[in-house]
Amino acid sequence: MHVKLIEIIKGFFHKKEKQEQETPPASSAQQPEAASSARLKKACKKCGKTFSYDPSWDHIPNYCKECRQQFAREKEEKQRAGEPRKIKRKCRECGKSFTFPSTLPHYPNYCSNCRKAHQASMKAKYNRKKSTGGKNTEKAD
Repeated sequence: MHVKLIEIIKGFFHKKEKQEQETPPASSAQQPEAASSARLKKACKKCGKTFSYDPSWDHIPNYCKECRQQFAREKEEKQRAGEPRKIKRKCRECGKSFTFPSTLPHYPNYCSNCRKAHQASMKAKYNRKKSTGGKNTEKAD
């Protein structure tokens, strides 16, 4: 059984050696690649300006760099000019749904009723001025 396994392994390696001998040298294989990597020219669909691209790219562009940048600027301006979206969330405290505009710098986690109570409790918890109850805590000499 071991002998058969060794013969199979030897046959496998001999096949690889034969395939390596049949393949042409690497220098002739690189010549077609060099020719295919030449950049090609194409006209922009919007302005007609010619630009170059590599044919090996997955997506061949239809527009020049300047036109693509202009499209991106226009798209961003359109998005900014639109009405702010209304975002809907559930309150962490009571579970009631509430909405707020997307223009807020920080999105709230509490509805307007619970937010007031939460802010008051946080203010009491983290108040820097400790109430002394009217007593003077300074030591007299």
